[in-house]
Amino acid sequence: MKSINVKLDVALIKESNFYIAYAPALELTAYGKSIKEAKKNFEEVVAIFFEEVTSNDKLFDVLLELGWTLKKLPEPKFTPPHVKRRLSQRVNPPNSQLIGTSSQQVSIPVL
Repeated sequence: MKSINVKLDVALIKESNFYIAYAPALELTAYGKSIKEAKKNFEEVVAIFFEEVTSNDKLFDVLLELGWTLKKLPEPKFTPPHVKRRLSQRVNPPNSQLIGTSSQQVSIPVL
């Protein structure tokens, strides 16, 4: 199966005793007791997400619903939405603290 690589913004948030990895462009979240564990769990969540939407043939529908831009021709191209507003809604002081953001390479499977 062919895949397309996309850079995805991932926020790292500290809430109480947990670290959260949150990707507003996919509305996916994972957590752990350390940043490393949160990132590892996030990778698993992303893999499960794409496995699920591709097995149900809903990839394009789901990404469009999340605000992504899709270009199918001449080569498929995926562009994530602008997500600052979603991030500001997710980080809710005093309980949450944004530690930082990073770009993570994600492979999106296409048929």
